[in-house]
Amino acid sequence: MIDFVEGKLEEKGEEGAVISRAGLGMSLYLSLNTLQGLPAVGKKVRLYSYLHVREDLLQLYGFSDRRERELFLELISVSGIGPKVAMALLSAYDPETFVRIISTEDLEAVTAVSGVGKKSGQRIILELKEKLSPLAEEASITVGQVGVEDVFKEARGALKGLGYTTTEATRALEGYRTDDGDTRVEDLIKYALKRLGGAD
Repeated sequence: MIDFVEGKLEEKGEEGAVISRAGLGMSLYLSLNTLQGLPAVGKKVRLYSYLHVREDLLQLYGFSDRRERELFLELISVSGIGPKVAMALLSAYDPETFVRIISTEDLEAVTAVSGVGKKSGQRIILELKEKLSPLAEEASITVGQVGVEDVFKEARGALKGLGYTTTEATRALEGYRTDDGDTRVEDLIKYALKRLGGAD
């Protein structure tokens, strides 16, 4: 296994990047989240990697950290889920949000991603919920937060009513802290609109 790729960032594209080292240019497929976190072209970069091998194809995937790679590997272990769909999910949601979506069985958020139907979404949740529970605990996501998650879903519904997609609304709500235990729909909507550029 190629654990990581380190070198100079030569190119950035819509689906990935090229990193050069020792006269070789390695092309890696990346999630949108990893792409957005890359430095400027010409700078040094390190990406954790996974080499996907098929009879007729070798594809190298890159990840910003080991956690993102771990989620990718868990996703492609689900029956019927390939690297393309796994990358689409990791492009739609950052790792913490994705773990929260799975731990709270948020099927709507899973199926909002292109290439994920209702049956495959249910299968992803069913097969990964238990596997990702240690990561959920690490992120302080527990069953006791179901009430909070209901508030998140209500806020997302309001944002969809304003014309945003499920994925856009879910991403806009990422990072909102619920530590004080008092989460209101109005506060979530204001937070999301600021991130979406719809409010000052």
